[in-house]
Amino acid sequence: MKTKRKNVLLLTILALTMIVSACGSSTTGNEGSKETAGSQEPATNSTAETKEAPVTMTVQFPKSDNLTGIEFINKRMDRFKAQYPNVTLKKNDWQYAPNEIGIKMAAHQAPSFYRTPATEGKVLLEHQWLTDLTPYLANYNHANDFNEKLASPFMIDGKMYAIPANGYIMAVMINKKLFEAKNIPVPTPDWTWDDFYAAAKGTADPAKGIAGFAMMAKGNEGGWNWTNFLYAAGGTTQQVAAGKVTSAFNSDAGVKAMEFMKKLRWEGNALPQNWALNFGDVYNLFKQGRAAMVLGDRIEDAINNGGMKKEDLIILPIPSMEKGGDHTGVLGGNYDVINPQESPETQQMAFNYVTFDLFKDSGLDELKLVLEDRKAKGQVYLYGAPAYYKPDSEYGKKIEALVNEYPDNVFRYDPEVTKVMKGVPEPSYNGQETYAALTNVLQEIFSNKDADVKKLLDMTAKKFDEDVLSKVVVQ
Repeated sequence: MKTKRKNVLLLTILALTMIVSACGSSTTGNEGSKETAGSQEPATNSTAETKEAPVTMTVQFPKSDNLTGIEFINKRMDRFKAQYPNVTLKKNDWQYAPNEIGIKMAAHQAPSFYRTPATEGKVLLEHQWLTDLTPYLANYNHANDFNEKLASPFMIDGKMYAIPANGYIMAVMINKKLFEAKNIPVPTPDWTWDDFYAAAKGTADPAKGIAGFAMMAKGNEGGWNWTNFLYAAGGTTQQVAAGKVTSAFNSDAGVKAMEFMKKLRWEGNALPQNWALNFGDVYNLFKQGRAAMVLGDRIEDAINNGGMKKEDLIILPIPSMEKGGDHTGVLGGNYDVINPQESPETQQMAFNYVTFDLFKDSGLDELKLVLEDRKAKGQVYLYGAPAYYKPDSEYGKKIEALVNEYPDNVFRYDPEVTKVMKGVPEPSYNGQETYAALTNVLQEIFSNKDADVKKLLDMTAKKFDEDVLSKVVVQ
């Protein structure tokens, strides 16, 4: 979803980066951050001509109330101008919004590059609001070092249209203490929906205000949460045929996934009594020890800000629907795209700016500062979640070697978990509206135990196709 990955003010330089770059819900560790400071290494993706030619470029800038972000980006702009003195940088504080991008592009007021959620890829391409990065990647030394899983939402017809800023494949975060309190076995990475149901029902204690599973069901994030189970059932949100996009969430897989939610609510009594929770509500409930399982991997927040203990938490993949099935979750995140309305020279400089701090040793220096800070404070750093780089790239290996120096202050993804995790990109067309429509279905089945799931999904799909997807033109 628009990852609403909420701002958490940290005192390290790398954390300042996340405040600027994240849309709020990054569920990933800091190693995925692209915005690093202090790098003065020469860029390898520019030609002599683009360096010498005068270029004016607009930079996506933080809003006026984000003082920390403003300070950080100002410093980054200074470093960029020191390396590219021919470039004039202008600030533009517009942040991507699906209902505003068309106006900005029509008025030629969008920044030279801007950050957008994974849901928007094909919509932007459909309107020709994306730049094919092929000519710029051709001269970029690290073109083959990007993590393919994270790049996939903007890999269209074999071409790359965006640089991954931060990304995730949805997982499940578990409070082992609540399992132990009820003598419920902690699930293993090969778990299924049956295991998930048993765990949620068994750990729930309504009398004490403890939920076995807390999911988001208030805003767009409700549909975002549910889509993980749709994917695990082998379904998809949309289909494209004969140049038209139509809803596909009312398939047999969609019915199974929604019936599973209904079962958790009414038979298992596993959800919070007040189930209308948004992003922050769910994680606050988890940190308070009032939810045994939630979707996401916000380990750092739970431990460093919520006072939870490292040994009490684990991360598991989305459960498979049946034994031996795929552990498939939503693949999402935020991406930097270049404005196609700019001249080739400006596009090149926008590419240089977006990739300015990637794959550089300065990032290792800053990660070391983060790890030292976490060590001094007795805090943890989440490692192993998807990052913009390939884990087996030269840079990925350097990151791993550094992290290995801080075993007590690193929370690692279990290799067995990452091995089985599969990601499916978020809805390609009108993703946020899709999630909102699905949240309405969730709310109905959570409110009415006699709700007809198939009927609700069919009605929602029909209305959504008529009101939204029928207006999509597939190129």
